[in-house]
This record gives sequence, C-alpha cells and structure tokens, in this order.
Amino acid sequence: MTALTYREDMAGYVASDTDEYNEGWIAGREQRNDCRFWLDVAIDDVARFVADPDHEAPCTGHVRCDGLGGDLTIEAGTFNLLVAVDGPRHRQMRYALKLRDGAGRPLTLRGFKSVDDDAFNDTWSDTSTLFTRVYAGHVDDDERPEARLATGILRVSSAGFARLLASMRAHGGSPPDRLRARARYVRLFVGALARVYRGPQTPEGQPDFPTPRPGAEPFHGHREGQWHDCPSRPGLRRRIIGVRAGDGRLLTLHNIRGARDDGHPVLLVHGTGVRANLFYGAPVATTVVEALIDAGYDVWLENWRASIDLPTCEFTLDEGAVHDHPAAVRAVLAHTGADTLKALIHCQGSTSFTMAALAGLVPEVTHIVSNAVSLFVDVPRMSALRLSVLVPAMARFMPGLDPQWAIRPPAPPALMYARAAELLRADRQCHNAVCAVANFTYGAGPDVLWRHANLSDATHRWVSREFGWVPVSFFAQMAACVRAGHVVAVDPAIRGLPPDATEQPPRTDAVFTLLGGAQNRCFLPSGQQRTHAWLEGHAPGRHALHVLPGYSHLDVFFGRDAARDVHPLILEGLRR
Repeated sequence: MTALTYREDMAGYVASDTDEYNEGWIAGREQRNDCRFWLDVAIDDVARFVADPDHEAPCTGHVRCDGLGGDLTIEAGTFNLLVAVDGPRHRQMRYALKLRDGAGRPLTLRGFKSVDDDAFNDTWSDTSTLFTRVYAGHVDDDERPEARLATGILRVSSAGFARLLASMRAHGGSPPDRLRARARYVRLFVGALARVYRGPQTPEGQPDFPTPRPGAEPFHGHREGQWHDCPSRPGLRRRIIGVRAGDGRLLTLHNIRGARDDGHPVLLVHGTGVRANLFYGAPVATTVVEALIDAGYDVWLENWRASIDLPTCEFTLDEGAVHDHPAAVRAVLAHTGADTLKALIHCQGSTSFTMAALAGLVPEVTHIVSNAVSLFVDVPRMSALRLSVLVPAMARFMPGLDPQWAIRPPAPPALMYARAAELLRADRQCHNAVCAVANFTYGAGPDVLWRHANLSDATHRWVSREFGWVPVSFFAQMAACVRAGHVVAVDPAIRGLPPDATEQPPRTDAVFTLLGGAQNRCFLPSGQQRTHAWLEGHAPGRHALHVLPGYSHLDVFFGRDAARDVHPLILEGLRR
C-alpha cells in the first residue's frame, strides 16, 4: 500500500451579506475580508483512491479569516478529486472542512471547483477557482441556507500550484511503488481533465454562474409554473414559465403578482447580457415592477435568448424579433386570456422588440414604452470607433465578452481584456472591478450604464452581478446598426423582417412612449429623438418622448430617485 501527501493553499475573499459567489468576492474585497486556508491532503492508499468513484481523501490544516475569528483549526476535512457531475464533461473538486472559531463554536467551510467545458478551454481557471461558503455548525451538505455565514471565492495562485507540486510526496512501498503511485494520481487527474475538455466545445449553460446555480438556472430552483415568494420583495409572488421560441430555443417568463390576479398584462423585456431580475431585484424601496403592480397591472417579464439565465448562444436581434418576442407575447395572452397587452422594453430588448412591432409580428401589443434605444441608433464617436475596429479584432480570439471576467477570467485573452478595462476606466472613484468592465464593454467614458451618483452603494454592488456573457455576434450587428444610423436586420436566413425598417410605414398601431437619459453615454438620447420624429411623421400627435435630465442608461429603472422621476412617466406612457 502506497500513500501520497501534498499541501495546498488558497486565498480570496468572502462576505456575509450575500449568497452569491461573485457578489461575495466583490463585497469581501471591498471590506478587506480576506480568507485563506492551508490544507494537508493525505491519501493513505493511492490504489483505493483511484478506484473509488468519489476519489475522497482526508485533509487537515487551518483556515485564516478575520471576519470569522482569525485562525481556525480544521478538526476534520475531506477532499474529492474530479467527481463526475451531470455527464462526462462536467466534474467537481469538492472540499468540506469542519472548523471551530476562537470562541469554540463549530463552523464548516464547503467549496467546489467547477470543471466543465464551455466557450473557453479554461482548464486553469476551473481547477484553480474554489466557490466557497461558510456555515454555522458542522453541516454535511449545502441545503441549509439559513446557516450560511459567508460566501465568496478562493483561488490557487500559480506560485501556490508550484508549491503544491513541490510538496507532493509518496510514502510506503519500494521506490518503484512510490513512483507508480504518483503516476497513477497524475493519470487520474489528467485523464479526467481530458474527458472534460477533449473534443468540440459545448457552450451550454451560463459560464457566469458556477454549478450549483441557485438563482441563475432558468427556473431558479423551483418547479416550472410553481408560485413562490418573490425573492427580496416581501408580499409579492412569482412563478416562472417555460416558453419555446419560434426556433425551439427555451425562453422563460417571470410572472409577478401582488394580491390581485385580474390586472391587464404588461410585458417587460430586458437588454443583452442581463436578465429579467434587472427590473425587480435591485435593493431599492420601490422597483418598477412594484410600481406596475400598484397601478393594477399583471406583470410578466421575458427572459429572451440574450438572458444570462439561459444557456449561452450566439444570437442576433433578428432572432429575438422573429423567434422570441412574438412567442412570449402569445404565451402571456394564452396564460391570461387577454386579447392585448402592453410592453416596457429596454436597450437591445427594445431594438429587437421594436423590429418585431414595426414588422407587424406583435399586433396584440397596444402600448410600448421604450428606454434608451429603439429604431435609430446614435452612440458617442469613440464608441462607434471601438465597434468598427475593436470588435473585428476581438472576434479572432474571443467568442464573446463578459464583465464577470473581472473576477474569474477563463483564459489569457479574457484576463487581458478585464485588466485593460480596469486600467482604462474613466471613473477613478469606483473600485468595483465588474462595474468597470461592464461600463467599458458597452461604451467609452464614465457613467456609460448608470450615473454612479444615482445609485446607492447596495444597488451598485447588486447590479455588478447582473451583467454577464454577450456574444461577439451581437456587437457585430450593433456595428452595422451604428454605420447605418438605425437598426438593421443582418441575418438573411431569418424571414419576416424588412432589411430596412425605416423605408416602410410601421405595421403596428401601438402607441410609443420613448425614454432617453439626457446623460446616457451608451446610446445617445438623440437616437430616441430621431425615432420619435420618424414615428410622428407617420402618425402626428400619437407618440410621446421624454428626455430625462440627470439620468443615464439603467438608472432610469433603479436610480435612488427613479420611483419619483421616471416611474410615473412609464405609467403615463402605458395609459396613453
């Protein structure tokens, strides 16, 4: 029998005011709540360890975290190497460490490394990143959310990995036995990685959210259609319903209600690289969803193919316009029994929905309130230059962009992009790395996505987790739209859209109310002004325009004064 031992150390940040890993890392870094552990892993019989499907070994050591009481001794710990999860191309490395704090109270640190194939062959990122939670008491699973004390991310550095390799020792048996034991361990490790990463990439799932994915998978851990309490919004109920787009892709609808069940339906549509939660998840006193419910509406929110709740895909606005939004409208009408509905649409949910409306694909929609951009597209000159130069260059190396790379870059190009975004950020007062990368991704200059002065600290931290993966195919279409000056269809395989929506009268009777932040540097308000003029040219006096002083792009919905300044204009637009 031959044994194998080695030492591993990992360090990162955790925070106590969130259950989401990336948010915990951000908040922990801001609070300087470092967390680090040193583990001695002891495999007493390498042959048995390799044969065991759980590949489990005991470990000892200690944890240091000032927020949890300083130095904590590991009383008992286990480590599992590359356990199969959800098929052959997804595995986990799991850690369970039972501790005691300085007062003798029991704690448990549980973590996992998610090793799965996605848009990048990110072997190093997957095997060096530990998604971590700390629990009160000695717990044996992750099913006790009430016991969670802290959440965050720890990592192995390249120097730490070198130390791990240098510390690896075989014990017992003859020298050839010890050599074979080390080789068996390496073959197990390398072979499991090869089974994950070998072959064509399978970019299903969301790379932003590790598994398990509470709050990020399509149905957020609930049965489809099951009513449950709406997270963080006391007194509201939510159900999530699956919808098939015209091409078969899964979409979801979030239906949120208060005490009433009989309101007229209104559909909310988010932009790219975000999700439906954008409209109701912010830690503000009154969200736009609550304003709509209070006004008597039955609120439905569409997660279309650009949502970070859904599996990643390359997409165009054409697909959203033809396949997604008409299917969502039909589903809402079928569930409610209504003949018509109204819509509140934002950013690229707005452009794609506007394409559908002007092409006559959603005739049931009577009123549309559109924020930021709809038909005509104006961006700052530097943003236009970046779209024409940077996007083609990036497309050679990266299939998409993700603001979460500020925390977990999967590959060297992603790391370089995130570090460049942080280095070039215009707002030196903001120390949230994800915020910096998100704003850099969607424009040039400070306050591209929101005016920081309009966000509370809690909202600023929350919204940084609501931005994720966006394919380069989207940016390529936006570059074409910027060159044309208006939204254009780019996919000849998608039927039902005119090549140029501005060259024919609108095939909709919907009343448009256009909103644009006066300080929006993602899409200039002049685009909404041009859209209003075009609509009025076809139906004088029918439509409305509001340029919002002091607002940018998304603070229109969750700025600290949005309930006072903007929500009444949205309700007015839906009542016109």
